Amino acid sequence: MFTGNVVQFLPAPHGGIVGFVLDDGTQVFVSAAQAHTFAGLVKVGDKVDIRGLKGQVLPIMRAFSVTSPRGRTVQDSFIEMPLHSPEMIAGPDLVLHGEVWMPLYDVGGNLSGAVLKDHSVIYLSPREAARVASLLKPGQTLYAVGGGSSGELGIAIDAREIGPAVDKLVNITVGNVPPPGPAPGTPGYDIIPGADEH
Repeated sequence: MFTGNVVQFLPAPHGGIVGFVLDDGTQVFVSAAQAHTFAGLVKVGDKVDIRGLKGQVLPIMRAFSVTSPRGRTVQDSFIEMPLHSPEMIAGPDLVLHGEVWMPLYDVGGNLSGAVLKDHSVIYLSPREAARVASLLKPGQTLYAVGGGSSGELGIAIDAREIGPAVDKLVNITVGNVPPPGPAPGTPGYDIIPGADEH
């Protein structure tokens, strides 16, 4: 069992949360199925008890249960990742800038972005995060532009551009780009390769 104080939620760029950060910097991940319940169960500043798997090297944890200071516990199977949330409003591109508080990891321990000191969250694919890793270190000034969401649980974006200054932005490949293939509506789109062979 691990105990810590919640300092912020980790909002997802398309709504909901992926977890929260403890006062020691540990990033705690939860599933989409329980994300809303966790957000209702704990508040920033609460001391929580967590059962889960803790990273051996990185400050990450995959939570299977969280107990609030009021004694309520939520069990989490961690089967799926976050989808969309009514608490967050997606809209046009957002521009985030500020000083990096901590690098952001995914549940697999891959570098996947940064949390700024103002608690906004910038997401990158692990490949792109590795490419711009020097920008994601604590204390670095960071500018990022991308689609995202803003709501009660925080601000998060999937960065399309990132850099140390607004005039030094580089393009980033967004992590959830559709796989290559025929475009929807074209004749080849509805054909499943190998389906006509028996």
